[in-house]
Amino acid sequence: GRTAAWQGPHQNVTTQLTNNKSYTTSVWVRSQSGTPSAKTTLTLTANGTTSYLQLTPAQTINTNGWTQLTGTATVSWTGTLTNASFYVETAAGTDGIYIDDASLQ
Repeated sequence: GRTAAWQGPHQNVTTQLTNNKSYTTSVWVRSQSGTPSAKTTLTLTANGTTSYLQLTPAQTINTNGWTQLTGTATVSWTGTLTNASFYVETAAGTDGIYIDDASLQ
């Protein structure tokens, strides 16, 4: 049911984040069809401004097996954080994707 590349499985993590802290991300991803490039992203809204932080490099995924996306990034914002969502997206297209064992620590 994805209608845009950025639409993917997500979780609200607003209350779990600490400003200026490094987080390591790991998520296993598999395509339902095709071979899209997938990555994990964190959207942050603070003081009415939304920003996007890429947490893992984009990697090609396929239907034949699981691909692990991993990365470390420092999460920071200015002001009051009102929303943060951790999600998996594709670089382009709307191929269906599965995720498993996702973590943001």
